[in-house]
Amino acid sequence: MKITLIGFMGAGKTTIGKELAEKLNVPFIDIDKEIEKNLSLPIPEIFEKLGETFFRKTEIETFKAITTRFNNVIVSSGGGMPAFDKNMEILKENSVTIYLKADFETLWSRIKNDSNRPLVKLGKDRVKELFEKRKPFYKRAHMTIDTTGKTPLEIIETIEKKLKEIRKT
Repeated sequence: MKITLIGFMGAGKTTIGKELAEKLNVPFIDIDKEIEKNLSLPIPEIFEKLGETFFRKTEIETFKAITTRFNNVIVSSGGGMPAFDKNMEILKENSVTIYLKADFETLWSRIKNDSNRPLVKLGKDRVKELFEKRKPFYKRAHMTIDTTGKTPLEIIETIEKKLKEIRKT
């Protein structure tokens, strides 16, 4: 099964993705890390030197390559990936999409001091606007997991339960 974790910056996509992949014994690929590896540049430099549009196009091409290469994989998307162009449709066509949902204040507390997130430099108000703008895209995922107050183990158990329900249908 191909699973893509989506959600805003700081939602736990990488943390949950790694642990879920280990539990299911499938590869885990973080889109941002894959892009950094392929371009030999950190994300902030890609934004700075090549621009956000280039980055967003690279994200979906990287996703397509991953889902073509693997039959079973857990993918962690970038926070903005589902909200760019027709990406959400592509994600849903090629994988089971899981929205890791958390409230803005929780997310901001996790990301506000992270220098590897170029959009954080815009400030809290602007980041909140981005969060609100992206929410409708996230909500179109196959399933939503509210992560508020839950441990990674509890989140993974919830995901596994919902995946079993999907497999039965």
